[in-house]
This record gives sequence, C-alpha cells and structure tokens, in this order.
Amino acid sequence: MDEPIILTLNLIEDSILLNEGVLNALDWPRQVQLMINQDAKMLLLRACTMEDKQAVVIPADHVEQFEISGRALLKKIRRIVGWNDDTPRICYGEYLPAHQAIRFDLEDAEPIDMTDKGIGGYEWTENNSSGI
Repeated sequence: MDEPIILTLNLIEDSILLNEGVLNALDWPRQVQLMINQDAKMLLLRACTMEDKQAVVIPADHVEQFEISGRALLKKIRRIVGWNDDTPRICYGEYLPAHQAIRFDLEDAEPIDMTDKGIGGYEWTENNSSGI
C-alpha cells in the first residue's frame, strides 16, 4: 500500500515531521537534507550522505513518523510564504526519482488541527475555519 507523502510543519513546536510515506519514497535513507528555494517557495528533501551540509540522521528502526527540529528553517519558511500565525500545516510531496528527492510546494500547505489523538499522538484533520 502506498502511503501519501506528507511533511508536517509544526510551527508551535518548531518541528518538521516526516511521515512513513516520505521515508518509503526515499527508500529509508540513513541521512536526509532539507533545502529551500525561496523564489519558487518550495522545499526539497533528499537522501544524502553524512558529508553533505546539515545532513539529518534517520533512525535505523522503521517509524511511522520522524521529527526534525527546525526552528531556523521554519522561521525562514514563515517569512517566505507570509504566514503570520503558528497554525501547523501539512504539505503533500511529489517524488522526483531522478534526484532521489521529494519536492514540497509551500504555497500549497494546508492548515491542520493537531489534537492529542491518533497516529503519532495526533489526529490529522483539515482546519476548515480558514475557508480552505
């Protein structure tokens, strides 16, 4: 079964969550790297090696989601996209096999309500209060 490729930007806790679909798409790499294109307002997540700048080590054990601390990156994303609140958002990714990477369009990020239930301690629902 193919999991959706979802990146969660938790602006309240300054963290970035990678779901199992992200890790499956990248074939469970040992390290990943997050890069941002400010002009296109896109985030790229790619498998990398420890020699790459700011490589993040992924645990060897398969997990449903993996959390990355990302205060500086989230601050930059918030400024680039123009978000003025701390509403958590999810982005659906597009796998780019030629680059062994996933592209996330930050302008398409959807606000969500993160309540203390469900998978990974959260219930994932769309926030309909913004009219989306």
